[in-house]
Amino acid sequence: MNLPTIACALILLLHLNVSPVESSRPQPEGLGKGRHHGHNGHSGDDGHQHHHSDGYNGYSFYVFGDSFADNGNLVKMTPLSELNRQWRPPYRANGRFSNSLVESDFIASMLGQMKSPPAHSLARKVGPAGLNFAAGGSGVYDVPHTHTLARQIHTFHKLVKDGDIDQELLASKSVALVAVSGNDYARLPSDTKSFAEVEDFAKNVASEIAANVRRLKDIGVQKVLVNNLFPFGCAPSETRAYNHTRCNERRNLAAMLHNHHLANKLADMEDVLVVDLNAAFSTVLRDDGSGDTANLFREKLVPCCESTDPKGYCGQVDPETLDPLYDVCDEPHVFFFWDEMNPTMVGWQAVMGPLDFPIRKFLGLVK
Repeated sequence: MNLPTIACALILLLHLNVSPVESSRPQPEGLGKGRHHGHNGHSGDDGHQHHHSDGYNGYSFYVFGDSFADNGNLVKMTPLSELNRQWRPPYRANGRFSNSLVESDFIASMLGQMKSPPAHSLARKVGPAGLNFAAGGSGVYDVPHTHTLARQIHTFHKLVKDGDIDQELLASKSVALVAVSGNDYARLPSDTKSFAEVEDFAKNVASEIAANVRRLKDIGVQKVLVNNLFPFGCAPSETRAYNHTRCNERRNLAAMLHNHHLANKLADMEDVLVVDLNAAFSTVLRDDGSGDTANLFREKLVPCCESTDPKGYCGQVDPETLDPLYDVCDEPHVFFFWDEMNPTMVGWQAVMGPLDFPIRKFLGLVK
């Protein structure tokens, strides 16, 4: 979709906040009965940080971004907060913002690794598999208690300069993932009616991402995978206002503008691939019943884990009694979203399936 078309659509939707993506309601029998307080919703992971063997000789993998890729860089702290809840129930206490594996784990698997390379904050040394710097809640702009994309790359660059990361290996067989998933857009009022404001904001965020990708290339990373923005108007944090029956299309149009500018900014960079999360998510969230992927989940807009407070978060507890202030489902495998922003592990499986071949092809792992 070109920019004039996006502009016309956005102007219309700023006044008619309608959505073509809707939840399948009424739902099958049993909806709402499988949610209770304090259940862990665990699925498919042992919860331990995986340590890679020094015998690994594939791509070294360096991960940057936010909760879509973080595997433990925000350390467990007291008191509990939205940025350290991943170490406590109902999360698996493995540092990931899901009920199990996240995007970085699936890409690591494509490279021949069992899981994402170790989190920088937990690693004793840098092995040949690489390192994960991603931190939940981060973006290109400053957020308290987490590291911006630029700060993560600064830490990576220091390890390269200090010789902890082999420069020759970096130049010959390395790949980075940049996963920036929309946290910056919390600064943009969801009810803004100014196309120019949305346009300028999206352009600035895309420019910052592109500048950081260029910096990775300058440091010596051979290939870079860059997520575009998923339709974050369909995240449960946005759909809750509509009882999880439809998406916030103002937010989705902001994602489209973001992706338009990001693609333009990255177009002249060699060995950079835009990972089309927007298309992959949209295929799953499609409500027309077409295709197997669109029918995988009973719940597409309702999260498995949801705070009882509309302004709260999955994993929140009463500060005095420590009683859970959230409900969590019994069957996370039928929910696409785990919490207010992040997919379940099976949600990630559905997203990464169609992206497997283009990523492998880009990396020369298939012909």
